[in-house]
Amino acid sequence: MKLAPMKVLSDAEILQIHEATVDILENCGVKIGSPKAFEMLRARGLPVDSAKQIVRFPRAALEDALAQTPAEFSVFDREGKFAFVLGDGDPKIAAGHNAVFWVDSDTGKTRYSTVADVEMFARLCDELEYIHMIGIPVMPQDVPDPRNTLPYGVRACIENSRKPIYFSTDNARVNRIAINLCEAAFAGNFREQVYGISQLSPTSPLYWEEGVLEAILDTLETAVPLAILPEPNAGLSAPYTLAGLLTMNNAECISGLAMIQMFKPGAKVLYANSWTVTEMRDATALVGSTETTICRIAGAQLARFYHVPCHTTAPNSDNHAHDEQNAWEKTFSTFCAVGAGNDLIVNCGMFATGMTCSHEQLLMDEEISAMSKRIADGVLVTPDTLATDLIKQIGPRGDYMLLDHTLDRLRSGEFLPPRVSIRTSRAGWESAGCKDTYQVARERVRKLSKKAGCPIDATRAAKLAEIVNNM
Repeated sequence: MKLAPMKVLSDAEILQIHEATVDILENCGVKIGSPKAFEMLRARGLPVDSAKQIVRFPRAALEDALAQTPAEFSVFDREGKFAFVLGDGDPKIAAGHNAVFWVDSDTGKTRYSTVADVEMFARLCDELEYIHMIGIPVMPQDVPDPRNTLPYGVRACIENSRKPIYFSTDNARVNRIAINLCEAAFAGNFREQVYGISQLSPTSPLYWEEGVLEAILDTLETAVPLAILPEPNAGLSAPYTLAGLLTMNNAECISGLAMIQMFKPGAKVLYANSWTVTEMRDATALVGSTETTICRIAGAQLARFYHVPCHTTAPNSDNHAHDEQNAWEKTFSTFCAVGAGNDLIVNCGMFATGMTCSHEQLLMDEEISAMSKRIADGVLVTPDTLATDLIKQIGPRGDYMLLDHTLDRLRSGEFLPPRVSIRTSRAGWESAGCKDTYQVARERVRKLSKKAGCPIDATRAAKLAEIVNNM
């Protein structure tokens, strides 16, 4: 059997958070910064306070809207081929996204990120089995106009990998450019098939800014799904309790999902979350802490309650080095995200509270993700895998190494092969140069960097260049 989904909330506690959410949205409401969206919601009969730009959501309106939300949807790669389903209970892993700094593979020093870093990152992602989708890893800092960093990153990923794209901005113009880039590259039917996903976020607490709402309305003119990702910070923009943080996130997310279904019933969405708590000793925001990982489990439970595909962030770490803290925070955050059944888990390659990326971190995170998924897959018990007759046949003091039963299963997938993990004797390790995992990852980066990835054809590359040049 497979690992049972992790839980940190009882059914009664989920219902308590839901009822608190309904109370907040029905009696407090959210601030709507877009006059167009405000009037659209007013026209749908929602109670409003025009002076304060507040919209409230009666229980019946919430229930009717959420009932329209698709429970799953298919995602396709750049060439229009089926890639995977989000919402089918099998977690998918994505790289990225939206950092600023890069750890240079040659010098080991942290510097500003470049478009070339993103290009290489995308080529590496194309080679990694457990990276299913590419979030734009950084906002490259060597572009001509700092307002257009994301489109350059989107273009770099699209041109160098066939895998689906995940992007995020708070700017309607930039969001539209990213969508146009995806449409220009996609070989399938962009109006019906999903190739890219747009993540958009309210501002905590309980405020939807004009640019984000404009981006939502514009995205709804396409088939691009929307991941609604609140970012309340416990102790700053949300209560300093996990239950309060979960309720704030839920209220903001549900307000967004409900609005979207009111604007376009049946629109594809993700119940998204990126948990943040405050280190009260110095007011630092934390994304890799024990408490944020607890919330990753709770968020998946809440999404299942609403029958909506869910997204969270992992592997996450708040440390600034490739060290033991980095490893344990990333392992716990990823394993719990996978074990809880989150449908899309985004952030491979990042660390330092999401501010820094490295190619080596991407490879190490892919292995953490592979290990987490393998544990969640559990044990396959069949007459063949039990091998009862074989055990009786070999008997006491027998040898299984050269049997067909063993040799036929060397690449069965039941035993996860290492990517950068060190699994050899001390003598073997010493003879190979006593390399640590980071050094092994660096060598593998250099090896994989010689591969071309999956470059796009010249015709589509020209279309992408035209979009970027006309920004």
